[in-house]
This record gives sequence, structure tokens and C-alpha cells, in this order.
Amino acid sequence: MFLRKITNYSILAFLFLLPWQTRWIYSLGQLNGLPWEYGTLSFYGVEILLWLIVILTGFRLFGQKDFWRELFNRESLSARWKNLVAAVVFICAVVFFTVSSPVRDVSIQFLSRLIGGICLAVSLAVAELPFSKMASAFWAGGVIQGLLGAWQFFTQKVFACKWLGLALQNPRELGVSVVQFADQRWLRAYGSFGWPNSLGVYLAVIFVLGLWLYVSVKPRLRIFLLLGQPIVLLGLLLSFSRGAWLAAAIGTAVFIILFWRGVVGLARREFLKRLAEQFFIVVLLSGLVIGVYWPVFSARFNQNNFYEQLSTSERIDQSVIAREIIFQRSLFGVGPGLYTYYIAGHYPAPSYGQYQPVHNIYILALAETGVFVFLCLGVWVLWLLRQIWRRYPPALALAVVLLVAGLFDHFLWSLWAGQALFWAVFGLILNKKAAVDKLGAASLDKPVF
Repeated sequence: MFLRKITNYSILAFLFLLPWQTRWIYSLGQLNGLPWEYGTLSFYGVEILLWLIVILTGFRLFGQKDFWRELFNRESLSARWKNLVAAVVFICAVVFFTVSSPVRDVSIQFLSRLIGGICLAVSLAVAELPFSKMASAFWAGGVIQGLLGAWQFFTQKVFACKWLGLALQNPRELGVSVVQFADQRWLRAYGSFGWPNSLGVYLAVIFVLGLWLYVSVKPRLRIFLLLGQPIVLLGLLLSFSRGAWLAAAIGTAVFIILFWRGVVGLARREFLKRLAEQFFIVVLLSGLVIGVYWPVFSARFNQNNFYEQLSTSERIDQSVIAREIIFQRSLFGVGPGLYTYYIAGHYPAPSYGQYQPVHNIYILALAETGVFVFLCLGVWVLWLLRQIWRRYPPALALAVVLLVAGLFDHFLWSLWAGQALFWAVFGLILNKKAAVDKLGAASLDKPVF
């Protein structure tokens, strides 16, 4: 009982605190004399909770006789042989990349975080905790980020605080993410993340999760969601992340379509009522914010704008380089976490500043791991999506947000917070209690792992 309580409280704390970037840096990365974020060795404060959750979940599962009985049961082995093969392939790939890496410490850090993320997903999927509590803690963390992002935009400053993992961001300084309108530089909302796009992806997930909760929870709890969702949306808008906006819009559409297919009769009328309440606030708030700051929002889509031209040319250059790397290192890639290390040694310094990973997690993962490992990872993610479809189709909306956002940014692959977000979302929606709602969806108790 005590072990379960500690595990549950750790899960809730982790999901709430996931966005915060407080970390201990024990080795600063440098590349050609410039700071190298992707080669910096560090340990995030929230990682302590992650590994605590994984270890406690392991103790809970491995301490049960039924677990070992089922594990070595002939029928169980026969049903899960694909999982075992995948685990063996994954272990072999980890060993190969570790041994062959030209910068072993960086690859080990990347792989350990990838393994930690997968273990986190499994821990959340088998957690003995009501899904509504986990999802609410996750969503509440997003409300805080929305508030922080809005405050940063309206004050036009990100204050520095090492204990919160915040770095000073001033729109008058070069290198800070801004939207330029005429001679004005408008700071984009960062939240507690290192870049506005990261905040945007995170809040896109939180917004769609809020919709799911709003149509599923009891009336007395919906008031909190009704108040919090506009804050999440405000932070999402003020991140000025176009990829995140698109991901949120597509994820919302997928959720509505799949949820609508799963309910009938009076439940459909109730669903429409709750959806209308949400969309009234969405349209009202979006119209107000965009109307007041229309010149800033329109500048984000103006390709005659210097910064938008720079962003477009940067992404085109990155795509060209990524294609060349994939053809050059198609079998085994350049090594996990070493994309920027490779381009620094084979390509001249970019005109737009520091070396950056290509803004697409699929291309980036393929370039770093090679065709064989990339296909294995892809097949495994597709298998997870199939499990979600079989258990509770509307939950695919959250996965869609991540998969669409991954087309426009590298955050979900290259940085720890992105990896943690990716696997936390999959763990949540594969949770055995995730399909409980009041509008007619079936409760699914079949375990995934």
C-alpha cells in the first residue's frame, strides 16, 4: 500500500512538473568554439521522479507472483513474442550505437533518456491510479505554462531563474525568438521551455487533452476546465508556433470525429452541448487576441518579413543537408544525438547562427539511427497506435497532435523534455483506465504491455 502511494504521488508530481527545465549541468558541450546544447551533459530535476516511478513500478510488478506466472506462461509467450523480438533488437541497437559512437557520452545520455521515456510509458500504462487524476495533473501543469507564457508576452520579457530552469530572454537581443512587425520585435512566449515552439507543442497536447476531459468528467469538475482551457489556448496562441497551431487544430478535428462515431442517441446531444461550450470560449478568445494583435499575427505569415524569410531559408537548408546525410549514412546513421556533431564536421557554419537539427523528427531520427533501426521504431509506434485504436479510438487525437507537430520541429526527438512529453502521452492514452467516460464509450481493461 505504501509503495503504491509513493508511486502514485510521484506520477502526479511528474506529470505536473514535466515542463520545468531545472537541471544540473556537469559538462558543458562545445562545438567549434560555440555552445552545444545537444552535447551538454546534464541531469534534469524531473528525471529523478521519472526514474523513481520506473523503479517503484518495477518493484511492484516484479514482486507479484502472478506477473512471473503470466510472463513464463506458454500462451503469454506465444502472444507476446513480437514484443520480445522488439526488445532484443532494441537492446542490440543500443549496444551497437554505444560502442560505435564517436562521442560516447552524448550518445549514452541520449539513449538512456530514450530508454527512460519508454519505461515511463510502460509505468503509466500499468499505473494503479485513476486516469482522470493523471490527466488532470498533466492538464494543470499546462495551465501554469499558459499563464507563464501569457505573462511573458504581455511583459515582453522572460526573467532568469536557475532554480526554475529559466534563462533571460530580451526581445532587443539577437538570438531571442521574436515576431518582427515594422521596426518592432515582439517576444514570443517561451513558458519554462528553451524555445517557443516547444511550448506550443506541449500546449497543443494539453488543449486537446482538456477537450477530452471536458466531455468526460463530472459537472462539478468541468468548471475548472472551463476556466483553464482559455489560459492554455492563450499560451498556445502567444507561442506563435504555426506547427503547434496546425497540430492542435488537426488533433481537435480527429477527436471530434472519432468521439462522435463512438456515441449515440442522447449522448450525442450532450457531447455537442459540451463541445459548444468549449468552442464558444475558443472562438471568443481567439478572435479577441488575434484582433488586438492582428499586425503581429499577420507578420507571422508574411513571407516578405525578414525573420519569416530567414526561418524558411533555414528549414530549406536543413532539409537539403538532412537528405545528403541520409544518403551518405543510410544504414547506421550518424549516431543518436549526434546530428549536429556530424554536420559541424562536414558542413560550413550556417549563416543563421548555431548548428541546429533538422526541424522534422522523422528525418532527424532516420539520419541519426539509419534505415534499419528507424523502421523498427516506426513499426513499434504503429503497433502502439493500433493498440490505441482497438482500445479507445478518440485517444488517437493526442497521438496525432504529437505526430503532426513532429513534422515541423525536432523537439520531440532531440531534447529530453520533448522525449518525456512524447512517451508520457503514449503512456497516458494506453493506460488501462483511460477509456472511462460518461457518454457511452466502453471501459477497456485489457492490458497493453
